[in-house]
Amino acid sequence: MKSIIKSAGANLHTIIITAREKTGDIETREAEPYSYRVTKGEEKFFCFDIQKDGIRNFAVSNIIKVEETNNSFTPRWPVEV
Repeated sequence: MKSIIKSAGANLHTIIITAREKTGDIETREAEPYSYRVTKGEEKFFCFDIQKDGIRNFAVSNIIKVEETNNSFTPRWPVEV
């Protein structure tokens, strides 16, 4: 999963990410990959959700599936993945 995110970041391609939300719902979205951070002892993945037009973060343990697309993006922030 991380290798796919890393590849997408290096290629400046968006990803299709499926993850479990804090509510327990499972959602799939297209996003720009940016970084990982550890907060409160939990590794989080940060991305920009294209449809919702905003930054989102997911516990890495809640990510179910990631696919790299061929859709390019212009970074809003440094891509650190």
